[in-house]
Amino acid sequence: MEIVHAEKRQKRSCGSMKVALISHEGGGISSVSAGLAQSLSKKKIDTTIFTGTHLYPYQTRKLNDYLDITYLPTPNFPPRHIWFQALHFTKLLNRFKDYSIIHGMSPNASFAFSFFKKRLAKPFVATIHDDQRANLRNFVNQPASSWTLADVGFFVLEFPIYDLPAGQILTASDHITFCSNSILNQIETYRALDYNKVSVIYNGINFEEIESEKDQSADYENHISIIWAGRLYWSKGIMFLLEAFKRAKKENRNLNLRIFGTGPLAQKVEKFIMNSGLSDSASFMGYVTHKRLIAEIKRSHMVVFPSLAEAQPMFVLEAMACKKPVLAFDLPFAREIVTNMDNGLLAKKGDIEDLTRKICLLASDESLRRKLGEAAYNHVKKSHNWDIQAEKYLAVYRSVGT
Repeated sequence: MEIVHAEKRQKRSCGSMKVALISHEGGGISSVSAGLAQSLSKKKIDTTIFTGTHLYPYQTRKLNDYLDITYLPTPNFPPRHIWFQALHFTKLLNRFKDYSIIHGMSPNASFAFSFFKKRLAKPFVATIHDDQRANLRNFVNQPASSWTLADVGFFVLEFPIYDLPAGQILTASDHITFCSNSILNQIETYRALDYNKVSVIYNGINFEEIESEKDQSADYENHISIIWAGRLYWSKGIMFLLEAFKRAKKENRNLNLRIFGTGPLAQKVEKFIMNSGLSDSASFMGYVTHKRLIAEIKRSHMVVFPSLAEAQPMFVLEAMACKKPVLAFDLPFAREIVTNMDNGLLAKKGDIEDLTRKICLLASDESLRRKLGEAAYNHVKKSHNWDIQAEKYLAVYRSVGT
């Protein structure tokens, strides 16, 4: 991978379109940005991802003739999206003059630039991945015993600095794309939404990345491996999974659980594993790179993701692309991806007994796992292929282009 310091960066051929994607480091939005950018570059669309980072100095990494990533040093403490814009606002405004489309993949990290559309004289497109108001409602409705100080800080105290940017983006953008119908329906609480400038474009999967990773399922021939990954918030369903796993172990001693991610519930997760006598079968793995996570998905037999609030989780789509059966709670976001007993399983919302039964069903029926996994792969190959989704974004860009 060639590294070029931004100060010495040579200008590329402009072509007919040049796209700037504003993202942030890590997580699902970063994965979506990378997937879209790769597909745009394959179509010979000159593309740059601008992202905050605490890992690198200010630099640009050139990935191919049409794609590079500009890393902008940003403090690794909240609110990161505010520091990202405050520290690099002028620099980015100057850089954006070279582009024909400005696309805020992360609205929180890009809202300030929407105030300067007239100065830039560039179309501004935004993609919405979540609804902070819905997140707040989910948080206050969860058991108070599950709250942590970090949760209160993020969902309550920091709510205005996430909610106000969302309102600005919805009002000021030339076009808004939503990654699912379920998140569009939630966003209806913002009265400023103009449906004449709205599209739903599903998140995509980079199948080249998925298929380049060797299948290592044989590593777990002696037991049935379950995997979960995400931010360790209560609404992500990790405690539901742990309780269901503990019960399922009584019926199937060969079950194994691996948990990937970090967050406020990390200590509670570790304590539950130890106090429940699951230390030999449940492993808390912490943060891993995206490449490693794909490899771990391929080593597993099933994915259980009983989240209560999502837009369109990349972890689930990637698991389906790896031909793994997915078990989720029966909620609108899940039903957009998973059809029960067709390409995955759905359990009743918040019902640990139903979740346990369906874990045991998947664990005991290899033919069902294979059938659901194959159907899951076919579904995402058809509906979540970046090569197809990128064409939909190009249609949006052309519709707002000058």
